[in-house]
Amino acid sequence: MTLSAVLFTLVPVAAAGVSGGVAVIRPPGRRVTSGIQHFAAGVVFAAAAIELLPGVLRQSPWVAIAGFAVGVAVMFTFRAVGERLEAPDDGDARRGLPVGLGIATGIDFFVDGIVLGAGFSAGARTGILLSIALAIEYLFVGLSLAGAMRHRAPRWVMGVAPAALALLTVAGAALGAVALAGASPELLAGVLAFGAVAFMYLATEELLVEAHEQGETALGSVGFFVGFLLYLVLDELLA
Repeated sequence: MTLSAVLFTLVPVAAAGVSGGVAVIRPPGRRVTSGIQHFAAGVVFAAAAIELLPGVLRQSPWVAIAGFAVGVAVMFTFRAVGERLEAPDDGDARRGLPVGLGIATGIDFFVDGIVLGAGFSAGARTGILLSIALAIEYLFVGLSLAGAMRHRAPRWVMGVAPAALALLTVAGAALGAVALAGASPELLAGVLAFGAVAFMYLATEELLVEAHEQGETALGSVGFFVGFLLYLVLDELLA
């Protein structure tokens, strides 16, 4: 199961690599970027609402509630730390890589990997669906990171950085799969509930916020529901 988790983690890593390449060669315009972000938010939100929460609430509701509460505390702590790291600083302005964004992205990728490892420990179907959701998420995150590095780093660094940071997802998935192999259903429920918070936070506090800053269009908003629907269809096809 550990090998499967690591191999499927390479899918979002590849997506991060593609996003870095696209950002270097031909970055999308504001409307296209907003549409992609809406679509990715729909997929990620569906992963939490359809795949992660219902099962764990049925199996271990109080453990899942506790895991959800811990997830809220952790994610908003990360937010506070990230905002402090991303605050303007004369030293950081001279560096190629935005340090705060890079650290926040690396932590996010590592946590995603642990959740993915937990998903494979709970079942191959859950792990595969989470891998697909992460791949779509990483397309946006990679574009965002590479865009933040524009004019501040060599082009090859812009292209490589998203995939390089995404390798932390591989490490997290391996750690999660090994640590949670044979774990009790209660422990898995808590970890997956924590993961649901991480996914929902990404969709509501990052993807949709960024999408609205790019410019709101009716077509872009439809992308959210298309992404949700796509995940729902995949969930049924793999059932």
